[in-house]
Amino acid sequence: MNLPILSLYFWALIHRSPPHVRRLAAIMFSDVVGYSAMMQRDEADALKRVRRYRELLAERVKAHHGEVLKHYGDGSLSVFNSAVEAVSCAQELQLALQQDPQVPLRIGIHIGDVVHEEEDLYGDGVNIAARIQTLAPPGAVLFTHRVMEDIRSHPELPVADLGFFSFKNIAQQLQLFALCSPGLPSVKRQELQSAKGMAVSAPMASATRRMGMGALVLGIVALLLSVVFLWHQFRRQPFLPPFPPPSVSLSEEPSVAVLPFKDLSPNGDQAWFSEGIAEEILLALSRIQGLKVAGRSSSFAFGQEEIDPREIGRRLNVGAVLEGSIRRSGNRVRITAQLVNTADGFQIWSESHDQEFSDIFSVQEDIAYAVASKLTGTLLAGQHGALVPRSTLNPAAYQAYLQGRYKLSQRSDGAEDAVAFFQQAVRLDSTYAAAHAGLGHAYIWLGYSNSVPSHEAFPQARSHARKALSIDPRSAYAWSILGTVQLWYDWDWPAAKVALDSAIALNSAEARAWLDLGWYHALRRDFQTATDYMRKAVAMDSADLEYNIDLADIYRMWGKLDKAERIVADMQKLYPQNSDTWWMAGLCAHTRKDYATAVKHFEKTVDYSDNDPWAVLHLIMALGRNGQQAQARKRLETLLQQKPLAENAPVELAMAWLGLGERQKALDLLEQAYRLHANWLISISIDPVWDDLRQEARFKQLVQLMNFPQ
Repeated sequence: MNLPILSLYFWALIHRSPPHVRRLAAIMFSDVVGYSAMMQRDEADALKRVRRYRELLAERVKAHHGEVLKHYGDGSLSVFNSAVEAVSCAQELQLALQQDPQVPLRIGIHIGDVVHEEEDLYGDGVNIAARIQTLAPPGAVLFTHRVMEDIRSHPELPVADLGFFSFKNIAQQLQLFALCSPGLPSVKRQELQSAKGMAVSAPMASATRRMGMGALVLGIVALLLSVVFLWHQFRRQPFLPPFPPPSVSLSEEPSVAVLPFKDLSPNGDQAWFSEGIAEEILLALSRIQGLKVAGRSSSFAFGQEEIDPREIGRRLNVGAVLEGSIRRSGNRVRITAQLVNTADGFQIWSESHDQEFSDIFSVQEDIAYAVASKLTGTLLAGQHGALVPRSTLNPAAYQAYLQGRYKLSQRSDGAEDAVAFFQQAVRLDSTYAAAHAGLGHAYIWLGYSNSVPSHEAFPQARSHARKALSIDPRSAYAWSILGTVQLWYDWDWPAAKVALDSAIALNSAEARAWLDLGWYHALRRDFQTATDYMRKAVAMDSADLEYNIDLADIYRMWGKLDKAERIVADMQKLYPQNSDTWWMAGLCAHTRKDYATAVKHFEKTVDYSDNDPWAVLHLIMALGRNGQQAQARKRLETLLQQKPLAENAPVELAMAWLGLGERQKALDLLEQAYRLHANWLISISIDPVWDDLRQEARFKQLVQLMNFPQ
């Protein structure tokens, strides 16, 4: 804006007539991007482009029953009686200006209460529209939630949700949207421009009402003198905005943690249902590219106590938290969900659903879509497939499936009950792919824990994984289960890698597949790649005990005991009474040949596992190494009278005998483990526990028979 225009502006301000009209209007601010640079490069060309812009603006605004109220050099202020007309005008204008000679334009639109006095417009709405357009990249149209509400029912005006923003001197956060019609740029929250606001009339109009005319005239004279001085000092510089740039809160990566929903049912007996619904929403969100979702173990760890969302955000490094509640009575379900900004603790979005249980899939998907659109700035219209697949039409089967998932979350402790619930689900619907995959997963945990012998558990797991894939070949979960069986039981290394790679190709958030691919590379003795893959799994769910303990185990076998022990220490802080953390601590001490410390850790393992045989066998191994042979043999004798360990846990029993110096008995059991395909045999080539046997011919032959991947 040059000095003559500024002078005319102040003259008009002083001499305008007092009557004014207040009304609600759609306000459009448009601005040519980089106009000063264009003038410096080629003044004639810049003027030509601005003339074209103004001609098209006048034409399009008139066609949509609006009014171009004022030009500000390379920017313009227009008003409309309808938000639909304003956005339609902006869309047509941007598309037209993409033709040669192109004009890079940005547009901001807001609906607000304004004061219209002759040719000027005043009010907060003007200020907001001006601030919004400063964020827009070239070619984009941004607008507020009030505008979006008016165009919601117009599919020809598709929008993308960019989330909430804070602007200096504007009290409330504003939710912004971008027009995403074909031909317009795809606007992402992280790509918004740093703001360069422009002068607007609202603050001055406010000052006019507060000051007397004499004071105003004196102020204007002083201002004009200042302008003249600045004009001479900085006439070669681009015009500087009178307002500081808006302060916009942006997170580097859209991210969310889904907390377990609270059970508000009358009897308080629906924890399995409330957690299951939250987990299904978590899984749905994890399928969305560009959205980081904290894993189940990490998020659900905050379900037992009231913690400020800001603290959860700090601990999990996420920008938002989804929390909610479920009240179920008979076949009616009421689900309430709210999304909270972890930067300030304020609510971003909330919604309630009161529906029949049979509509539960739609409710979950509605919540997942709403959360994703708020965080990623897109309405996901192009999302491939449903976020929440309708894998059964039988509500009773789905209920049994959720109960199975709830029990499976307890790992080996709940695996037996999980099998029963998943079996019920597949009896009710034999084509329920997710239930078949869940059944396979439960059998794997029964095999891992030696609750069921490997040669019984893993074939069942394989059968159900294949059944799931015959129903749904795109189930990443089922591919992951199949790959686990092929790795830990079949010892079909190439097939295992194909299955696990397939799982990740279908869903890069399938953490178990990353974990087992880590084991695959460890068997190749490529420990660097192994730990890289396992760290991917841990990054998806930093509080998951299984992922962390497996990573620590690989570091231990690699000889990086410090790293292994740091992970164990972190897990013990989270799970101080969990047997697995003390088991891994004992193995680390045993690998260091600190057998006295190993005994102490394995004793805690026995205590916290309620005298589970696998824990007792590790304690016997350490007692034998620590010179406590009599105590070790007595424990072993008692244990052998109680359990058929040679069939259920041959590898762990071999460890115990080796700790007692009984090499031949240990080798006998390892050979039996080979015949039974005991799952823990796969680590014999890399685990230091077996170092005393490495020169034994029978052991060398056993390693050769395993034919580990190269």
